[in-house]
Order: sequence, then structure tokens, then C-alpha cells
Amino acid sequence: MLLKVTQDFSAAARLQSLALRLDRRTLLYGLCYLLIALGIWLRIEHIFTYNPIDHIWSDTQRHWEQGTEALRRDPMSMTDPVLYQIYIGMLGKLTLGEPLLVGLYTVLLACLTPWIWYRFARELLPRRRLLATAIWATLSLLPSWISIYAYFMQETLLLPLLGAALYASWRCRRKQTMASFLLMVLLWILAGLTRGIAIPLAAVVTTWLWLAQPQKLAKAGYSLALLTLMLGPLAYRSHVTMQMISPHGIGKLVGLYMRSGKREIHIHYSHAGANWNYWFGSPSTGEKPLAPLSDWTTARSGRVSARIRIEQGAADWERAQANYPLTLSRYAWLTGENLVYLFFGSSWPDNNRARWLENLNHHSRWLWAPLTLVLLIWTAVYWRRLKGQRMLPSLLLTWILVQGLLPIAVNEGRYRKPAEGLILVQVALMLAVRRRSEAGEKGTSAARDSEFVPLDIPPITIASAAVADAGAGSNTQHGVKGDVPA
Repeated sequence: MLLKVTQDFSAAARLQSLALRLDRRTLLYGLCYLLIALGIWLRIEHIFTYNPIDHIWSDTQRHWEQGTEALRRDPMSMTDPVLYQIYIGMLGKLTLGEPLLVGLYTVLLACLTPWIWYRFARELLPRRRLLATAIWATLSLLPSWISIYAYFMQETLLLPLLGAALYASWRCRRKQTMASFLLMVLLWILAGLTRGIAIPLAAVVTTWLWLAQPQKLAKAGYSLALLTLMLGPLAYRSHVTMQMISPHGIGKLVGLYMRSGKREIHIHYSHAGANWNYWFGSPSTGEKPLAPLSDWTTARSGRVSARIRIEQGAADWERAQANYPLTLSRYAWLTGENLVYLFFGSSWPDNNRARWLENLNHHSRWLWAPLTLVLLIWTAVYWRRLKGQRMLPSLLLTWILVQGLLPIAVNEGRYRKPAEGLILVQVALMLAVRRRSEAGEKGTSAARDSEFVPLDIPPITIASAAVADAGAGSNTQHGVKGDVPA
């Protein structure tokens, strides 16, 4: 009788606890969706107030003109990756530059981006829907991911494509089919044709999953065919116009600028009697990324100049780079500055402090360096517990190594945006792993405690059970063990 009352009380307590949890989950879901709605409203308000069609200058002008003037063959149109030019060309054709239509399509893209990353989080954390919804809400309100959509910049297309590629990757990890693998490869190709930083991330993910899954020869063959089909014509295009095979864009200019250690770069192109002159300076060189804590700024000064004969291919670029050998001391200086600008630099051009959202974006840059450091330590401590979830932290580490430590470009705060999404999703993953570990420890503790339950049962109960089972003959010991868990 005492045992039955105890069981009924325990069941009632469990039901009450479940009801409280359900009420709490409902409230949390409601809060998340309220924040998502607020993020959508902020995007609509910001984009229609500061329409990207009204900000045609500097880099935004270059992107707009390259996209809307589709048949341009000048060297600068071959420098940038092609997919953002195609996107701008489609946007220009669909809108004819009408601000209302430009704002409408831009709002759709801006609102779609956090949802795509939510779908990725659902694949990553299939049993943590609330946590994935919290990621959706957080990314919806992230100032950095709202303010950039007021400008024609490549990140506006890279962010949704990167989220889609990540979603397809974890979907492929789950399904392991040929179709899911090729969809993943396709989306990574598109992301790489938008910004080059997606290429090393794609190499890590696709290689990882290819090694772990069956049909290796078939998947490699079809993937190679897809790569050839998409990149082959672009490689021919770059060879015809620039005498170099570079389907992702000609990166020699930014490479020379980075290695030179100069503040500006001046390039003179010539080909078949035609001449082009360009000069550039990174917005990073004009700011103090650690202000107001420090007046530190770049040590870059002067300018690097190069004369490039297009018919010579990469020869003139190689000669220009040879003037700036990458010694250990030079590498340490350039990389140190690059890391400062990557983690503390203000995101240009979406850092107009006269606009409250962009001002908030500017000040939020202080979050990412400490958050990344804490996350790396946390991941290292939990590495053994991650088990089958090590691909995402490996991607984040790849981004840090490539964007932060390789001398490929002069970093800007804007280059941090893709990693902001990776960092927040990685935080959600670590929270899920921590909860899983705690649940496992509680289960183990409960199992250990159950071995000592007989000590808590009154002796009369054990004696009664023994007497009752004594009449059953040889099963007396089994009867005692059977009564204890009950």
C-alpha cells in the first residue's frame, strides 16, 4: 500500500513538472516568434528607409554597374566573382531600378536569410527545435545582418547561399544519397562563385562527407562532372579575357595589395591598344578599430603600383609580387593587423553612425573576439563529447585559419559576417552537447543510486518479500531483486 501511494505521488509530480515545462516551452516559442517578427519589421523599415538603389557609390557602384552592364569586358569586371554580378543583373532587369521594387526584392532576400540558417540549425540539432528557433530569432535581430542589406554588397547574397550550403551539407550527412550529395556540391559552388571564402569551407565539408559515405566513385565522378559543367565555361571566359584560368575571379590585385604592405594600390592595365587605370584603398586603413580604447591604426603607408599587360597572363603579377617577399617578420606584421581588423574592424559601408541600427552594428563588433575565444576553449574542452558533431567546429576553425592567418586580402570588419552565423550556431551546438552530457550524467547517477535502493526500504518490506517468495522455492533471490526497483 505504501509503495502504491509513493508511485501515485511520483506520477503526479512528474505530470506537474511536465505541465510546467510545456508552459515554459510555449512561452519561449512565443518569445522567439515575437523576436522574429520584430526582425522582419526592422528589415522592412531599414531597407525601405535606406534603399540600396540610393547608395550607388564606391564598391556598391562597381557591383551595380558590373551587373547591369552585362557585356562589360574590362579587367575590373573580371576581378570579382561572377554570381553576384548575375544577381544584380537579374535584380536590375526585374526592377528597372525602381526603388519600390528594389526594396521589395531586397527585403525578401533579407528576411529569407535567417530562415535558411534556421533550417540549417534544424538539421544540425534535430531534437532541439526550440534551440534552432532561438537561432532564427537571434539572427533576425543581428544588426550586422540587417544593415548590410541597405547596400549592394556581395555579403547580401553570400549569407543566404552559405546557409543553404550548410543546410544541404547536414541534410546530405543524414540522407547519404547521391541526390543530396550533388545538391550540396551545387550550393557550395554557387557560394564559392559569390565570395572566395566559401571555397575552403566547401573543400572541408565535401571531403569530410565523401570520405564518410558510400558510393565514393559515383559521387566523385558526378561531382567532377558538375564542377566541369559550371566552372569550365567560366575558366575559358577568364582565359580569353585575362589570359589566366580563374573561374572564381582574378584575385591577383587583392593578393598584391595585401603582400605589399602599402596603403593604396594603383594598377595600370593595357591590352591591344586599350588602357585602364584603377586605384584602391581598403576602408580598414582609414579607421581606428580599437577606438575609444586605443588610437592604434595601420602601419601601412605609401602605395604599390603595377603595370599589367593582359596578354602576358600572370607574368607581370608575379614580377610585381616578387618585389615584396613574404618573410617571417613581414608575415607576422601583416597577419597581426589582419586579425585586428577582422575581429574588431567596423563593417563598412554599413557603419553610418547617424543611423541607429548601423551605429549599433558598429558597437557590436566588440562581441565577436571574446565570444570566439570562449567558444574555441569551450569546444576544446568538450571535443571528446562532440563525437559525431565535429564538422561544424572544424568549419569555424577553417574560417579563422583562412580568413585570419592566410595573406590573401586586407581584412575588413565586413568579412566577419559569415563567421557571425557560424559562431552563433556553434554556441547552440555546444549548449545542446552540454545538456546532453548533463542528462547522461544524471542518468548514470540515477543508475548508481538504484543499486542502493534496498538500504532505504524498511527491513519489514524486504522480509515480507523474502517470505512471500520463499514459497516459490528456488526463486527467492530473484524475488528480492524484482521487488527492489518497484
